[in-house]
This record gives sequence, structure tokens and C-alpha cells, in this order.
Amino acid sequence: MLFKLEKILFFLTVLFLPTQLGLHFWPEFSYVYSLKIDYLSPTLYFWDILATGLLIVWALRKPIFNKIALNLFLLFLFSQALSLFGASNIGAGLVRLEQYTIAGFFGVYLASYKLQVISNKLYWPLILAVLFEAILATLQFVKGGTLGLWILGERTFSISTPAIAKFDFYGRQFLRPYATFPHPNVLAGFMLIVIAILSFRRKVVNWIPAFAGMTILLAVSRAAILAGFGLGLILLNRKWKIILILVGLFLSPILFTRFSSIFNFDNLTLLRREELVDSAWQIFLKSPLYGVGLNNFIPVQASDLIAGPNRFLQPVHNIFLLALSETGIIGLIGLISLIGFPFLSSRRMSGSINKMTILWLLILFLGMFDHYFLTLPQGYRILFLIWGLSFSMVK
Repeated sequence: MLFKLEKILFFLTVLFLPTQLGLHFWPEFSYVYSLKIDYLSPTLYFWDILATGLLIVWALRKPIFNKIALNLFLLFLFSQALSLFGASNIGAGLVRLEQYTIAGFFGVYLASYKLQVISNKLYWPLILAVLFEAILATLQFVKGGTLGLWILGERTFSISTPAIAKFDFYGRQFLRPYATFPHPNVLAGFMLIVIAILSFRRKVVNWIPAFAGMTILLAVSRAAILAGFGLGLILLNRKWKIILILVGLFLSPILFTRFSSIFNFDNLTLLRREELVDSAWQIFLKSPLYGVGLNNFIPVQASDLIAGPNRFLQPVHNIFLLALSETGIIGLIGLISLIGFPFLSSRRMSGSINKMTILWLLILFLGMFDHYFLTLPQGYRILFLIWGLSFSMVK
């Protein structure tokens, strides 16, 4: 009975991993300049309920868990919690710790199974998740707005919504689809990583990578597009590499516009990121050992005006700079240990394990240009999904 229940809950937990349906709470510490900040809000996500139920059922079965993974995760949590001593916004830090705890124990769950067992369980829920998100993203792109699927966490917006992500193609603007994610970049990162995970199996439904690739292009995430082409050139056979190159040439006018825009009409993005990097360094200098507090980057830097007509209340777009500024040298060591141990372990293995090295390289590359692996629910779920799979491979 418990085994069947665990199987069902695991399927649902993976299937709903990309969703963000949740109940937000707005205590005083979640406001900055009277503005509600999602990053600071305590939130009960539907995914949290599924994952917690899965972990409870698993614990009732008295499993053999991966002690190395558990100890490494607890060390990471401790390194992050230390930053809260003296933090100006302890409540915000506890919010992030709670989310890390659920996602991290889900990673320990994955780490406690052998790869062959867990990969078979992952296959269909990931395929269904990719299919749904790809269809939803396409419909959002065509409509220029959302479809009203709030039950899955789809937020309500249109192409005319202020500050919404758009793509300008020779004077005509298109909505960059979000699907059920908080930003198109997170959607693209999810699609890219799931393609790499599914490649572990010898046989993959051919149209799944095509659907995912189309979604990445619609999201026009620069980092994901670059990483996607690199991933294709590594994993695909000669025939599909040629097709990928031809597709790239066919889409070159769109890709050129997207990448060149950062140096002209879209240079505000670059300016903001440069100022956030400078702000992260200044915040780090305030408390280099312990940092200013987990999830405290936005409250601390809010007093400085970031380029643009409004205050740009966002974390720095680099996971290592973010860890350094929020949790100091100790927290950064904790993060590097969390990632470094399974990464180096995969490097020492042979055969298909090399694909896990590729997955970590994707995480590291995308993490150099964005923050969502440490700040957004789907981001750290993906991070601990890869982390747990790494241990299951080594096991």
C-alpha cells in the first residue's frame, strides 16, 4: 500500500514541479517601500504539499537513505542559516530556508535510489510536464497573454502589462511566454535541463526535444539558447547536428536581433545587471564572513536606485555572487560544497555518467547569468533534482 502511494506521489511531484500554484502570505517583512516582494513572501505551494507527502510516505517505509547526501545537504543548510545571525530581515531568510529544506530533502530522496530505478520513474512525468508547458507557452505567445490557468499558478498578464518580458523584432513586439513559470528565462532553463535528463535514456520520443527546443526559442532566453546549441552539438549524432546548424542559420535574423539588442535598444538590461553586480560586491564588503543574511539581498540594496525609471528590486543575476553577498564566504563554501561534491564525483565516473557532468555544466553556465536556481521555487527544485540524480548515479 505504502509503495503504491509513494509511486503515485512521486509521479505527481515530478509532474507538478514546473508549477507555482501557492498561497502567499504578506507579513511586514515581505514588503519593501510598501511594495509586495514575492521573493520575501512566505508561500505554501501545492508542490510543497506533494513533496512533503512523498517524503512522509517514504519515511514510513523505513528506507535506506543516502547518508553522504543527507550530511552534505545539512551542512549546506547550516552554512546558509549562519548568515541569519545579525541579518536585518530574519523572516525573509527563514522563508528561503524552509523552501530549501523541502526541495533538498526531495533531492536526498532521489539520491537514495539507484539511477536505473529513479530514471524510469522520472521519464513519463517529465515528458508530460514538457508537453504541457510547451503547448501553454505557444498559446501564450500566439495570444499575447495568459489563458487564465491560475489553478497551476499561471499569472494574469498580457503584452501591454508594465515590465512584462517582450521581444522586439524590427519594431514589432512579441510576448515572451512564461507558461507556469515566474519568468521566460526559468521556462527556457527548465526545458533545456529536462532535455538533458531525458537523454540519459537510450530511446526518447523524438518530438519531445523538438517541443522543448521550440519553447526555448519562443522564450528567447539568450543564455538558454547558447547553452542549447552547445548541448545539441555535444549530444546529437551527425545527422541531427547538421539539422541543428541549418535551423540556426534559418533563424539567424531573429537570433541576431535578440543578441545584438543588448548593445543598443535593450541595453537597460545590461546596465541593470552591471549595477546589481556592483551592489552585490558592496554588500559583501559589509559582512564578508557571514553575509548580510540569506534572502536579504533585495532589502539591503533597495536603498540604492538601480538604472531605470523605477527601482529594480531583483537579486544579482549570478548565483555565486548572490551567495557571497547574502551568506558570505561561509555560505559560498557551503554552496560550492553542495555542487562540487556530486560534480567532481561525476567527473570521476565513466560511460553515461558524462551526461551528468554536462547537466552540471548547464547549471553552472545558466547560474552565471541568472539567479533562479537559488531564488525561485522551480529553480531550486531543478537544482536539487540534478543534485539527487548525481548521487543516484554515483550510487
